[in-house]
Amino acid sequence: MGKGFFILLTVILLAGCQPSPPALWHLMLHHNSAGEVQSGSPENIVNAVRRGCQLRIAWGARRAADPSQTIEHIAEPVWVAVRNGTQVEVQLDDFLINHAVLGEPEEDHPRRARFGGTSKAVMWRAQLKPDGSFDAVWYSPQTGELITRIPQQHELRWFSDCPPGEAAPLYPDISGP
Repeated sequence: MGKGFFILLTVILLAGCQPSPPALWHLMLHHNSAGEVQSGSPENIVNAVRRGCQLRIAWGARRAADPSQTIEHIAEPVWVAVRNGTQVEVQLDDFLINHAVLGEPEEDHPRRARFGGTSKAVMWRAQLKPDGSFDAVWYSPQTGELITRIPQQHELRWFSDCPPGEAAPLYPDISGP
């Protein structure tokens, strides 16, 4: 075999070894805290789940006591469900709460009373839905004891690593023969 063949083979192999482009995240739904659609649609999320796509949910907050202090979150759910073919529910993984997350001294943290007045570790988890509901739960990682549950409403942005598209339900067809 000639020198040209090996050069061609090397070029082909190198071209095939190019890194994959990074995943592009598509905004599937943006709703306000009342669940009113600002862009996209809840059906986009249902179809993304049915297609096996990954989800990310983003939200933010501004401190009422000091509006100059903000925080923005983006999370990937650890559990996703589609109820009745139209409603997506996701659960976020447990997260250790950082008492100084907004820069307050630990003793002045506005949620200190909700944490039982303790500086011990507190875990957080949440269940979110595209109607704006955001059910946050704080608990003790040492005992599992529920410290507080705070149902709330948030403006959320739902992203998927797949572009919008149609998908069939994942449950079996039970309509019969």
